[in-house]
Order: sequence, then C-alpha cells, then structure tokens
Amino acid sequence: MPQGTGSMFLAMILMFGMLIAFFNPTIRNTAVSGMNFILAPSIGFSGSFPVITIMIAELIVVLLGTTLRIIFTDFVQQARIQRIMSALRKEQRDAFKERNQDRIKKLNQHQNKYLMQNTQLMNKQMRILPITLIVIFPLFTWLSSFLYTLPYPVFTVPWAPRVYFTEQYLIFPTWVYLYGLLGIPFTQIYQRLLRYFMLKRRLEKLTSAS
Repeated sequence: MPQGTGSMFLAMILMFGMLIAFFNPTIRNTAVSGMNFILAPSIGFSGSFPVITIMIAELIVVLLGTTLRIIFTDFVQQARIQRIMSALRKEQRDAFKERNQDRIKKLNQHQNKYLMQNTQLMNKQMRILPITLIVIFPLFTWLSSFLYTLPYPVFTVPWAPRVYFTEQYLIFPTWVYLYGLLGIPFTQIYQRLLRYFMLKRRLEKLTSAS
C-alpha cells in the first residue's frame, strides 16, 4: 500500500463528515454563530460590500490552502518524475511500433515504479486537506448565511445589471460561482509566486552545498 494512503482515507472521511454537517441545522447554526462573532465585524462591512467580503473570504482560503500545499510538495521531485514519465511514454510508443515485447515489459515496470512515487507525492499533499477543510467548512457556511441576510443581495456583471447572490443557477446559488471565479486569479498568482521563491531558496541551498 502506498505511503500516505491512510491520510487520503482520513481526508475522504472528513470530507464526507463535513458534507453531512453542512446539511445538519444544529451544527450549521453553531458554526455560523461562532464564525459570525469573528468575521462579521472584520470582513462583513455591515453588508455594504458583499463582493469584497467574498473576495477576502476566498483570499483566506487561498492563502491557507495554497501555502500548506506548497510546503508539503516537493516540486523538484515532482518535476523529475514528470520528465521521466514523459520520456517513458515516448519509449513505449516506439516499443509498440516495433512490437518489442521485452522492451515493453521493462518499460512498464519502470513506469509502475514512477507511478508509485507520484502517488506517494500526491498522498503527502492530501495530509493538508483535513486542516483546510476545518477552516473552509465554517467560513463557507458563514458566508452562505451572511449573504442571505443582506438587505440588497445583488451584484452587477457585464451581461446583467442585477444578479442576486441567492439566485439558484443549475445546482448552486450564483454566489458560489462568483466565489470560485474570484479564487482563480488569487490562486494562480499566489501559487506561482510562492513556488518561485521556494524553488529559488531550494536552488540556493543546493548551490551552497555543492
């Protein structure tokens, strides 16, 4: 069994538990009350700037989740495995064209070894999921409740002058899509910056050690 499978299983259980808790009125109200005491005075703005409230909530999640993911990810090893896997796939295509069964067998064995290493790297990243979920669940729950209490729960987009935060679109209210959309630039920019500085620091250590 790959190392870290236990962490992945624990994360899946926690995700399922959070989903159940989200639909439990008692747990949901308790989480909302606790987070409202902290978040309403700090990022609520008395309901005057709900889009900014969503942006700050998204930024909190991005900072926490992305920072932990970057810390728990060995990008040098990950890049090495990806490069080797790409080369192996090229060799496999050539072996299939030549119908060289011995070569195909050896390449498959090498591929399985690096697939296992890649799985272990992914499992290490799963260890941070319970931590992020513990923060995301009450924050997301509070945000949902907060937006439903706004006196003017609307925002403007280029194709519509009035869109209600609580208006149902497909299976989610519109604020969920806005939340996800705002998170894309935050995540990409912060992740690239953090990866750059961590890789730079790693290279400086390797240079000084040599």
